[in-house]
Amino acid sequence: YFKAFTKQFSTGEDYQGADRELQTIRQVMIDFLQNHSQEVRPPACPPLDPVLSSDVTSLFDKNSHHYTAVVFESNSSYIGREVILDLIQYENIVVRRALNFDKAFLEKLGVPSVPSCYLIHPNGSHGLINNLKPLRSFFSSYLKSLPGVRKKLLLPLQLPAQENREESTEIKVWKEFDKSKLYMADLESGLHFLLRVELATHKTLEGAELKTFKDFVTISAKV
Repeated sequence: YFKAFTKQFSTGEDYQGADRELQTIRQVMIDFLQNHSQEVRPPACPPLDPVLSSDVTSLFDKNSHHYTAVVFESNSSYIGREVILDLIQYENIVVRRALNFDKAFLEKLGVPSVPSCYLIHPNGSHGLINNLKPLRSFFSSYLKSLPGVRKKLLLPLQLPAQENREESTEIKVWKEFDKSKLYMADLESGLHFLLRVELATHKTLEGAELKTFKDFVTISAKV
């Protein structure tokens, strides 16, 4: 692991953990990111430390240009930090995490258990996101689907200009989405959520559930 802005020669920090499981390695990487000192924290790396109850309250009933999602979780949970990192490539939304130490505050907000996701809208209204399974994939997919939340447009890679190039070199600006139309990206996103998120919550499919899924695949192939 190489820390950001290392000025002197470094061979990096070698990780020798108890196992090579993906979840373990991901948590170690998150710990590395969170433990960056403030002086050398990469600008693109969002704050991963938990916010206070007062910080959350200060956002209520105030107009903003973006959503703010707060993941309430236990001290040992990594879901909040995983969702924060999942959403850093998206605009019009900020994700923070808060710990469940202030029980009275959680009761006041109507948060029955952790992890839970609490959403503050751009107009200042706020409330708990209900009917979401307490999983990183469900939190991240829901937040990415909010109106106006979309991937940030990255600046195109500047390549050396080719000689005798006749094509126009001006950058094409993305067209605004027409909300009255259905785009292939919407269909792909829906299929992705169904197959990679919803379906993944079932360990097995049998009987009527299996028949329903087979029928769905058949119809999808036909259309």
